[in-house]
Amino acid sequence: MSTAEFVTFEQTGSIARITLNRPEKLNAIDYQVGAELYDAFARCEPDPSIRAIVLAGAGRAFCAGDELGRERTPDEQLSLSRRGAIKHYVQGPGRWTATVRLMRHLTQPIVVRIQGYAYGAGFNLALGADFRVMARDARMATPFIKRGMATGANLLQQYVGIGKAIEMTLLGEPVPAEEALRLNLVNEVVPLDELDAAVEKWATLLANGPSAAIGLTKHAVYRGWDQDPDEAYWHQGSAVTQGRDLEDHIEGVAAFKEKRQPNFTGR
Repeated sequence: MSTAEFVTFEQTGSIARITLNRPEKLNAIDYQVGAELYDAFARCEPDPSIRAIVLAGAGRAFCAGDELGRERTPDEQLSLSRRGAIKHYVQGPGRWTATVRLMRHLTQPIVVRIQGYAYGAGFNLALGADFRVMARDARMATPFIKRGMATGANLLQQYVGIGKAIEMTLLGEPVPAEEALRLNLVNEVVPLDELDAAVEKWATLLANGPSAAIGLTKHAVYRGWDQDPDEAYWHQGSAVTQGRDLEDHIEGVAAFKEKRQPNFTGR
């Protein structure tokens, strides 16, 4: 899309900041928001100057989920007729599901800033990232069942196991921040007034890391997660082998031998 109206993109140094900017709707996702969000992440993929990504939501909520009850756009109607209902849901234009898949395939690590609510599609976007930092008064939920809607696991069971995933999806109750931390749904919980500093800490740490090696590792971990050990070790071996010739690997070994901090360049 040529001009983004509801998703802002800003790069500060080696950190890209993508912000859902529809605060009056609690950053609910409609077709335009979904398409702009996908485009923002796609913009990061080929850019070696971007070494970490922050995803945030403007206003008092990260993302309240899909905007319910809206009319489909002509592009969505066309996708529905060509792809069919299921394939449109997963791969259609403006669909958050396609964005989550892209997030998992990007080499750059992604940190999500969560305040207020991360519900439904917003919850799934958060789980699609690599790190989540949450305000202490925020909530997460998969509330589909409370609206009479069926849903599935998406990435939830990877974090909480099948038993808790069933509980969260069949009851739809909000999960407070401290419980989300205990369940490994988030990496850190802080007071709201410390949220920006905490997100910056994570993003800076990752941006200053060995970016090429981080990308190889991210791919190997996610691809190997639900594979048998032989397949998982294949992905791990692929990452290790490709990483041996990286400049950051040479620098990391040298720094270890010289008992100093490494100076990673991302190559």
